Amino acid sequence: MKITFLQIEEAFQRAVMGESVRSLAHDLGVDESTLRQHFRKSPTPKEVRTLAWQLFHAQQARARLDEAERREVDRLVSRARKVMQPGETAP
Repeated sequence: MKITFLQIEEAFQRAVMGESVRSLAHDLGVDESTLRQHFRKSPTPKEVRTLAWQLFHAQQARARLDEAERREVDRLVSRARKVMQPGETAP
């Protein structure tokens, strides 16, 4: 069975939420290696899950700061974005 782009996207989202690639492949009727091959083209579900938790914790920490500290953090983030993505303007 051929897997569609939408099925890959849905499977990736489910994998990020913690479902195993083996069970997802079984549900879709494809070989596990086929699904893993598609997942290799982007960050792994585990990497996405880790980044999401890091972002969540960073937002929680930022919320505990007072207004002046938040402005300073925002300024530093803006500078870091400019360094990491030359030629693009930070939002």
